[in-house]
Amino acid sequence: MRRSVGVWPAVIIGSSIVVGILTFADVESPVRSAVSLWFLIACPGMAVVRLIGVGETAVELTLAVALSLALDTLVAMVMLYAGMWSPEGSLAVLIGVSLVGAGLQILRTERAPSA
Repeated sequence: MRRSVGVWPAVIIGSSIVVGILTFADVESPVRSAVSLWFLIACPGMAVVRLIGVGETAVELTLAVALSLALDTLVAMVMLYAGMWSPEGSLAVLIGVSLVGAGLQILRTERAPSA
């Protein structure tokens, strides 16, 4: 019997799609702000932290928030110093990081030997 992938990859992928649609379709709504805030605070970090395999939920959540904020800042700084500043571009990079991390979580679970 295979292990369950869990809900986090689905949450990350779904959040990435929704924030991408709301942002790139230029939707003016308070929902866009709320979804963007959720995405930027949780998704990039959780996509990476879940690959580490910490195991404890509280530690995972804490590390995910800290890493998300660090990745958000790092992407913005690199783009700013490179002279290519674009809020939409930064979001696109973070969406890419999130989707790659979620995809790797799914692949890792699929390839894990069954117990």
